[in-house]
Amino acid sequence: MNYYISIYHATREEGGSEEGGWSYWDRSKVHDIKVSFDTETKVRRAIKRLRPVLQRHPDFSGDIPELSRLEAHVFKGEHGPEEHSESSTYN
Repeated sequence: MNYYISIYHATREEGGSEEGGWSYWDRSKVHDIKVSFDTETKVRRAIKRLRPVLQRHPDFSGDIPELSRLEAHVFKGEHGPEEHSESSTYN
């Protein structure tokens, strides 16, 4: 099985304070890494090399990491979907 890495711009969405509040990460795909990896070890190495690049990206380096950031996600067998959001968490 091959592994693929997709890069997402993640933004923290919050609301519903009148009912105790909710939050989730909304992710929109920015880029697919065009190379696939055949072992988890190779994927981990690639993610380790990507992490500093994602943190320094000029379009997002000024963002507050708790609210907006670039993230690398790994998928088995194919690249990730265009939208990769999570379910809401209720406070």
